[in-house]
Amino acid sequence: MMNESLLVTLVERKLVTEETIVYASVKSKGLGGKDIFIKKDVYWYPGMPAGAIHDIEGMVPERFAKAYNIKPDGTYKEHKKRGRKPKAELA
Repeated sequence: MMNESLLVTLVERKLVTEETIVYASVKSKGLGGKDIFIKKDVYWYPGMPAGAIHDIEGMVPERFAKAYNIKPDGTYKEHKKRGRKPKAELA
């Protein structure tokens, strides 16, 4: 399960898009036509609640976020770009 602020940060940075596969609890039809929740791999959609997501692309959400230097609570630090600067910026 992941928290809402982490999901908002991942979507904001375009790390989670509509092509991202997540393992989540989704509503399905069971025997007798009853609605049940099952866990399965589905594509992420904008209305999906953060609490329903168990993992992203096969990784726990906290580990997925750590790969992009995002803390489990959804915060991150902007880094100043290093290296050679473009000529337009120097002028």
